[in-house]
Amino acid sequence: MAAKYNLDQAMKMNNLRLVLEWRIEIERGWSVKPGAYGKGLKRLLDPETWQELEDTYVGAGAQENWEALFRTIALFRRVAIEVGEDLGYGYPRELDRRVMDYLRKVQGLDRGATSFP
Repeated sequence: MAAKYNLDQAMKMNNLRLVLEWRIEIERGWSVKPGAYGKGLKRLLDPETWQELEDTYVGAGAQENWEALFRTIALFRRVAIEVGEDLGYGYPRELDRRVMDYLRKVQGLDRGATSFP
């Protein structure tokens, strides 16, 4: 439950939603508000990005949630790079790489592992 909460609430609702909203606002000169809690995202995002977002939502299975996590990160990365460029900020690519390496190691752990190599 904790992993699912972090993926759907912390990562998507708190972080991914925010950069998606910033992208929408940048594209429209900061004149359009997407709505509370992502309410207007479907209407305001391009169809491909909306589909990418939809593809990050899955059921309860561990493997499908790992795949959703990696899709969430990929969508965040893509949009954050775009938003950052528009606002004059760089993306922390080396940190991103290290986090991805760490997540792949965690994904590869035996389910009963009690330590991290």
